[in-house]
Amino acid sequence: MSPAAHAAGYFEALFQHAPFGYVVTDNDDVVVRVNETLLGWGRYEVQRVVGRPFRDLLTPGSQLLYETRHLPVLGLQGFAHEVFLQLQTAAGVPLPVLINAARVLDADGDPHEVRIGVLDASNRVSYERELLTTKRNAESLAARISVLQNASAAFADSNTEVQVAQSLSSIAEDALVATAACVAVPRDGGRLEVIAGTNPLDGLIVNDTQVLGFAVLESERPVIVGTTDDDLSSYPAVVTAMREARLHTLAVFPIMSDTTPVGVIAVFFARERTVADNEADMVLSLSRQASQVITRVRAQEQIAHAARHDPLTGLVNRASLRAAIGTALLPDARPAAPLSVMFLDLDGFKAVNDRLGHNVGDVILREVAARLTASVRSADLVGRYGGDEFVVVCDDTAGAEAEAVAERIHATMREPFEAAQGLPLSASIGIVTHESSVASASADDIIGAADQAMYDSKRLGRDRTTHARL
Repeated sequence: MSPAAHAAGYFEALFQHAPFGYVVTDNDDVVVRVNETLLGWGRYEVQRVVGRPFRDLLTPGSQLLYETRHLPVLGLQGFAHEVFLQLQTAAGVPLPVLINAARVLDADGDPHEVRIGVLDASNRVSYERELLTTKRNAESLAARISVLQNASAAFADSNTEVQVAQSLSSIAEDALVATAACVAVPRDGGRLEVIAGTNPLDGLIVNDTQVLGFAVLESERPVIVGTTDDDLSSYPAVVTAMREARLHTLAVFPIMSDTTPVGVIAVFFARERTVADNEADMVLSLSRQASQVITRVRAQEQIAHAARHDPLTGLVNRASLRAAIGTALLPDARPAAPLSVMFLDLDGFKAVNDRLGHNVGDVILREVAARLTASVRSADLVGRYGGDEFVVVCDDTAGAEAEAVAERIHATMREPFEAAQGLPLSASIGIVTHESSVASASADDIIGAADQAMYDSKRLGRDRTTHARL
């Protein structure tokens, strides 16, 4: 074999088996040569390629890009670099490629042919997708971290359970781009009470109102409800109400403090919505933060409540009574309005304690507290001053009106106490009314005068009221 023939064979083999596809077209884009590499990638027969336009090898979308952008650039510049296209393989599977094309001129300087190098971009596309996925995951993580950080600041500024719940519902609604959100907590009587946010289903659910919320609390796992027939069979009332409210998805998450349920957060969507795992994890993280703050707030409220209330009866204690009367005496608190304070002592209570014991006495004191609260107006304040002594504070009350309140108290105290086992009980009451025209007096002055009036009732025969003046 001559050196020339050897060289020709070498370059032909290099063309056919190059590590990239090689195509030669005429000036009308018709393929005149193609190498084995490209034929192998596309599983093409040579007659499927040679003699046909190169654009026919492309997917429809790539054909449009090839004709409207690639060919004009090639015509103007004489070359085009790294154009991303997709070949339509014989198996019908798109193959991502990058092409580099150059127009070759003949000896007279006229266009002669176009040479196209084709690079398999599958790995590059996969890599770019991985980069994009990683970027999106990083952005999503950064967004979740930002949400949690902002939530921490919002929760730190919350001083009540309702404020914490308002922050939680608002943050979850914004983070999930929801239609509405609300927080509900268990209350006495086996019910869930919405304390923050908006519940679009309020008033629409006739039956099974609490079923979904308590199911979440019991399982300690989120529940996603759509409007499918499967969901309809599980939560018929909820799904029916959702359809009426034009909602498509409801996601309910538990709010847990360690292993103790604090409440639930419900998030509503007007459109069909899936909740991704990372979104659910974010809401659960928000809920854990909120539960810790709610637990702290409740503990503080319990401590504050204990400082203001009598542990036996649950009524306000002596310090709270004095503070309430002092506040009511402020000129801005009750301009030109009278204030009546009643001091009450039980008649016959010592005999009950001595004969039946202090445990029975405690039962009676709790019942006295309940009767007092039921016999006065909702705006009146009832407190235990100490022992078997109670105080009732009636704002904007004087004269016959105060006497009427006292008479209702007498009537309820005369009714038999079952725990007293027939021993008689009644009440001696002293009333003092502070008028705005009277010189200023302190809470201790008024309580002391009412106490003295109560002792006058005792001396006059008990089970009566003495109305004194300052």
